[in-house]
Amino acid sequence: MKIPQLSKKSETKSCHNVTWTDDYSWVHQKNILEVLKDSSKLLPEVRKYLEEENKYTEFHLKDTKEFQKTLFNEIKGRIKLDDESLPFKDKNYEYWTKTTKKRKLLN
Repeated sequence: MKIPQLSKKSETKSCHNVTWTDDYSWVHQKNILEVLKDSSKLLPEVRKYLEEENKYTEFHLKDTKEFQKTLFNEIKGRIKLDDESLPFKDKNYEYWTKTTKKRKLLN
């Protein structure tokens, strides 16, 4: 199986009197928050590449499917679903994290 290749589209950038060429800056979308909510807004060329990359990975890791499940279940089994950190103070505020079975994060 052929390794997926993302096409290069060179763009010259500069900052603080330093100039460089970025071949992959075209991949970054300014509307990334919209893309995360609605994947249909992902650039078609990027979507195609990601799908090819996923197929490539799936092909090469197909012999490890059972091991992946075992490993996942072991990691999952070590996560406490009800947990709360000790509070720590940063200047005038105290912070802590709490994990619940409903998977909410409270600060």
